[in-house]
Amino acid sequence: MAKNEKKSSKDFDAQRDAQAKEAKKKLKEAEKAGAGAKKEKAEKTDKKKSVKFRRFWKDFRGELKKIVWPDFKTVLKNTGIVLLTTLIIGVPVWILDYALSEGVIGLKGLAQGAKTEAAATAPALDLDGFNLEDYLAGLAEAEPGAEDEHAGHNHD
Repeated sequence: MAKNEKKSSKDFDAQRDAQAKEAKKKLKEAEKAGAGAKKEKAEKTDKKKSVKFRRFWKDFRGELKKIVWPDFKTVLKNTGIVLLTTLIIGVPVWILDYALSEGVIGLKGLAQGAKTEAAATAPALDLDGFNLEDYLAGLAEAEPGAEDEHAGHNHD
């Protein structure tokens, strides 16, 4: 029985190898056939593109023929309307812009005038020769009992 098992195992392996070779062979044939089909498909696609391109330009020329171009008088009339409309809208916008700009400049001038007026009326401080230690010592001498008042109070 062991011999039969070994034999059937070898037969099985051989059969499997044969099937694998057959499958590889079929795959190669299919690839070759597919390559031919791809070439045919590419040629058909190129032909379709060429036909579509020619059709596009034919339709394009047909659409251009449908356009009704205005005569010179109509073009001049429409140009005048556009220029007049631009002036009617543009001039008020320009006037408003100019007025607002001048208003802002005027407000800035008033603010600058108030600063210079305040600086002119304020007394000038002369800090040349100022010594902070002398100033603090003078404050301490001016109020000798200030520390004693606070020391005697009980804040409970």
